[in-house]
Amino acid sequence: FAVLVGVATALGVQTVGALLVLSLMVTPAAAACRITANPLRATILSVVFAEVSVLGGIVLSLAPGVPVSAFVCTISFLIYGITRLLVRKRALVH
Repeated sequence: FAVLVGVATALGVQTVGALLVLSLMVTPAAAACRITANPLRATILSVVFAEVSVLGGIVLSLAPGVPVSAFVCTISFLIYGITRLLVRKRALVH
């Protein structure tokens, strides 16, 4: 798994840049791990969060002419922040 992550990161950095690769590999996985401890569910959620970030970033960047990467990073961070708040709220309820 570590080798696969390393290869994906090395290939992705050349294509889209370091910030975007970090934003798409680390933040969705961190958000998914906050929600569930099940590895399969965390992987699926991570992919969904990354897809939402990418598609949302592309759609939002169409209007103002801002680079896609800024919106992708922002959406990815917002997803992480929302999951963090949800977990904290769930802990307070229980």
